[in-house]
Amino acid sequence: MKSFLNFFIKGLDIKWLISKFKIFRNQLFLNFYLTKKPAYFDEFIKSLQYLNGSNIAVVVAFEQPWALNWLLRMAKKNLKNTTVLVFDNSRDFGLRKEILSVCKKNKTIYFSLPKYNTRHVNRSHGMAMSWIYKNVVMAIKPKLFTFVDHDLIPVRPINLQSLIKTQPFYGRETGKKSDFWSLWAGYCIFDFKHLVNKNINFLYDFSRNLDTGGRNWGPLYSQFEKKIITFASSTHKIVFLPRFKGGATVQFIDDKWIHIGSISYNNNFEQKFKFFKALAKEIDINPRWYQSVKMKSL
Repeated sequence: MKSFLNFFIKGLDIKWLISKFKIFRNQLFLNFYLTKKPAYFDEFIKSLQYLNGSNIAVVVAFEQPWALNWLLRMAKKNLKNTTVLVFDNSRDFGLRKEILSVCKKNKTIYFSLPKYNTRHVNRSHGMAMSWIYKNVVMAIKPKLFTFVDHDLIPVRPINLQSLIKTQPFYGRETGKKSDFWSLWAGYCIFDFKHLVNKNINFLYDFSRNLDTGGRNWGPLYSQFEKKIITFASSTHKIVFLPRFKGGATVQFIDDKWIHIGSISYNNNFEQKFKFFKALAKEIDINPRWYQSVKMKSL
């Protein structure tokens, strides 16, 4: 009997079992988190009913007021026929007050998400996205909705509707294994009618090497052949500015979004701040910045 158990245990994929256990555990946490709503939630949802059948862009904000302010300013110029909503997932209460102030200044809808205490980047983001989808998006029933990272800046005009005209979703593909894939949580567009009656879940699935949003492989992405889907492009360019002769590497999504990157759970933004502040100023004063600013593709 002992030898049989040893043989059985050796045959198990321990990493796979641990991943599946974590999925089960995280789902329990998510089920509880989805029930958490502030007292004013019903009033908030009623105030959004005018968005039924329209286009919305959802920003999950996290502790970077300056980046969010830049995003909202540029969204007014470049995201046409789309209403932006900000959901604050910041840990720091003081920063939540600052982000609320940024939203008021930009006349943008703001909602403070229920707190979920974790240092796990993917879990925090996935919990927030799932809460927003289940409690807000499903109640509004928009025509299309987009999740946008708080450091993804729309720097050129974008027609979100045109990107999913012939397919149910659009975004940047992620996934390390060819058998499994999902859309990057920082930029994903969905035609809402294609998600109705599907068990949408924005948690990660590390058992399939899928990041935040990977749990949607089963109910959504697995139903489509990857080869027939058009995905967003991602390129890196060295951008040169007068004060930064050596330039800095900038990620562009579809050549219309700038992704600052790595600013949420660390202090990386401090070393990037001066460059992106200068780039934001250049874009503000120069409508043809994309043609005049020197850039070098990597």
